[in-house]
Amino acid sequence: MTNHITREYSGIVLERFKHLKEGGKMGDLPEYLQHESFIRKGDKKTGGPNMRLYRLEKAIPSLTVTAYIFNKFVHPTEDRYITPREAACLQDFPIDWEFSGTLGQVQKQIGNAVPINLAKAVATSVKKSLINSNYSGNMKIASFFSGAGGLDIGFEKASDDILNFETLFTSDIEKWSEMTINSNRPNWNFLREDIRELSSEEVKLAIGSNPDIVIGGPPCQPFSVAGKQKATKDPLGKLYSDFILQVKNLQPKMVVMENVYGLTQVKSANMLELIKKSYSDIGYEVVHKELNSADFGTPQKRRRVFFVASKNLNGFKFPNSTHFSQPNLLGLPLYVGAGEAIAKLPKPRLKKTAHNNVCKK
Repeated sequence: MTNHITREYSGIVLERFKHLKEGGKMGDLPEYLQHESFIRKGDKKTGGPNMRLYRLEKAIPSLTVTAYIFNKFVHPTEDRYITPREAACLQDFPIDWEFSGTLGQVQKQIGNAVPINLAKAVATSVKKSLINSNYSGNMKIASFFSGAGGLDIGFEKASDDILNFETLFTSDIEKWSEMTINSNRPNWNFLREDIRELSSEEVKLAIGSNPDIVIGGPPCQPFSVAGKQKATKDPLGKLYSDFILQVKNLQPKMVVMENVYGLTQVKSANMLELIKKSYSDIGYEVVHKELNSADFGTPQKRRRVFFVASKNLNGFKFPNSTHFSQPNLLGLPLYVGAGEAIAKLPKPRLKKTAHNNVCKK
């Protein structure tokens, strides 16, 4: 199994693991085991990146998977960090989906991906809307900011005999995204190019026509609550407008754009109004909703905001939750636990390395 390698741990790192209970974090450890960056200011504990230690729980979804899984998530029962493959499992990726690149590049692809069960739920709602508008058969997709392909896989999984989603164009600026998609779905016609320099004619040429659906997630760092929320003051925060320009030129039937939930909380700009006006200016109606991946069977709590646009939304409705945190009268499924999802994987291969002291003081 690819991307599923661990290593031996020793010293204070191993001691932290041994003292960490399910759901435990750095602050739950004895003070002598807490990282030096984990300091107390009055009654409040704070610290830097190395304080983000967290042992997954067997029956509860994980916290949000990020690109920094290498020094954050601890296996539910074993004294080690989780592998990239286990992190990908928390993002619903198929176990045979191979991520290309260095360890850091693989972690970034996984951490930045859209959870596939969440993508599938939104795609299913898009499918229902299209069927209600009397569409059927193949729906051609153009995908921007494709990353490792999570959003595209979700649409792929939402297909059925009535309406089939077919990704025929993908794009990103990252070399390892190109390698990952080409090794798993060469028929997705990946083009490594900055969206600001990408002509709509190149997209049409790859597809053979205008796409029926345009999907993508412009870079989220400028809007993330974990960052400085510079929004449009950061050049990356303006890429949503380049995405909408592609929509204007390609004229798809429907559009799905996703981002971090922090986009709705930016103080330096009213991003919701900016996005709504941008779509309105090109003749598209748009609705948005924040969704949590755990509500759709992903073994991870991850909040994302989705925008769905069309010239006629025709009563489009976002998906209802399929999983719940507590038992319910309808007997619907409970949240999927992180440990439950990881348990289906075989033991990782062991790679001995001299770099066992990543989190030492």
